[in-house]
Amino acid sequence: MIVVAAVVEMAVIVGQVIRGRRSHFDNETPLDEALFSVMGTTVVVLWLGTLVLAVALWRRPLVDRSATWAIRLGSVIGLGGLALGFLMTSPTDAQLARQITDTVGAHSVGVPDGGPHLPVTGWSATGGDLRIAHFVGMHALQPLPLLALALAFAAGRYGWALGDNARVRLILVSGAGYAGLVALTAWQALRGQALTSPDALTLGAAAALAVVVAAGVLLVLRTGRGAPAEAVPEGARAPGR
Repeated sequence: MIVVAAVVEMAVIVGQVIRGRRSHFDNETPLDEALFSVMGTTVVVLWLGTLVLAVALWRRPLVDRSATWAIRLGSVIGLGGLALGFLMTSPTDAQLARQITDTVGAHSVGVPDGGPHLPVTGWSATGGDLRIAHFVGMHALQPLPLLALALAFAAGRYGWALGDNARVRLILVSGAGYAGLVALTAWQALRGQALTSPDALTLGAAAALAVVVAAGVLLVLRTGRGAPAEAVPEGARAPGR
């Protein structure tokens, strides 16, 4: 279901590019409106499919507890990041005021879409851009499990460094920090600020988040370093070992 929805969405996007039309927010012709509606349907299917997977992942723990929590937290944060995309589909205040009907929704806040943008990403350089938090949240399932793998590798090679409980706590702290980053970038965008032009309030919130996460990591390292590795029950050993 998820694969089919993703393929359909990509087909619509590529098809619109080939036609020289906008793939998002385009209601200029009946065909454009219908294609954008199809894309909206695929997004809902993708979100619901991801929700089902997230529930399944919560119910089926892995052998490595830190990896289990990394995947669990990543799936939940990813759902939140995906859901931020729905904020882009509502008519903006300018569209409502001017009764614009050929374009419904926008990813920029406070400025029109298509203005000055950052290189590579295309994110707005003059106003808020909801795609930032959408992107960061949507990809939570990559950095958190990778961190869990790195911690497991370090524990396997340097078993004295961190015990299993400490690695789980590090993942929990990292997951909370990552969720805070998604919330911070969404809040900044909704206030019409470009990523590269934060005000004092945004900088203060970012600094507070960094301090809290750093304090949590230091606390885990202080209490978890040197913890003995958990014993593996004899019956759980791999055959032939």
